[in-house]
Amino acid sequence: MEWRCEWCGKPHEEDDPPCDACGHGTFEKAVVQQPADGPAGGTTTVWVCTECGREHPKHAPPCSRCGNAELERREVGVDDSELVAPGYRDLLTPRYVLGFALAAVLGVVLLLGVTGVVDLPGMADSDVPTVEDVPGSADSYEGVSLDAVETAYLAEVQAQLDRTDGPALERDERLDAVATFYNQRWVTSRSDDATVPSDERVVSLLEGRCDGQIVRIPGTLAAPTSVDSAESLGRDLADAQFARGEVELPPGATVTGVDVHAADGRLFVTQFVC
Repeated sequence: MEWRCEWCGKPHEEDDPPCDACGHGTFEKAVVQQPADGPAGGTTTVWVCTECGREHPKHAPPCSRCGNAELERREVGVDDSELVAPGYRDLLTPRYVLGFALAAVLGVVLLLGVTGVVDLPGMADSDVPTVEDVPGSADSYEGVSLDAVETAYLAEVQAQLDRTDGPALERDERLDAVATFYNQRWVTSRSDDATVPSDERVVSLLEGRCDGQIVRIPGTLAAPTSVDSAESLGRDLADAQFARGEVELPPGATVTGVDVHAADGRLFVTQFVC
């Protein structure tokens, strides 16, 4: 653009007033950028409020800051050096470094909580964490499926409850998963620095499955050298549990979950009832 309005500064292709922006009848030659071998930058037009000094890009009174109706046109220089973008090192202020460090620490703690390495108060997981490097076997013992042993164990527990007019318990997948998590952390804690989940952690993982009291029934049994069947091993585990004393269940108990794990020559049992 070679021409611009003397009043508002709008550029035009030709010297053909009036200005189509403000209606002013006089144009002037546009300011030409200084050559490369001259001082850096060029000039531009701004409109400055005569009262507060606020600069405006075009003549459009009143002043956006103080409301004054008089704006004065001025030519101001543009320094190209001021347009250089800051580098990454310029952003590494102590405040940003501290923020990055705190974010990294929180990320690590959250990861440990999700994987079950540490217990985070009030943290509810949509999925029960898995336990890594658990000694022994969660699948079988002496060729017998531990899933079948769990089924036989619960059947014998229910049979003994029926003989004493106890409640009818329905197996719940969520309680099974939490029992597995607890049982494996219990097994791991015997040879590692792991700890069993806290009561708050258990309640969080159950996600409202239990409205009232929750009872945990733990037990161990010396693993027999030979196993006839999953049914007989399940009955032996249930007998051992009841032989330790009366199993006190919470009032109104309706659901249960169990896990059996073989390790170090023993069978570990964790059952939750609520």
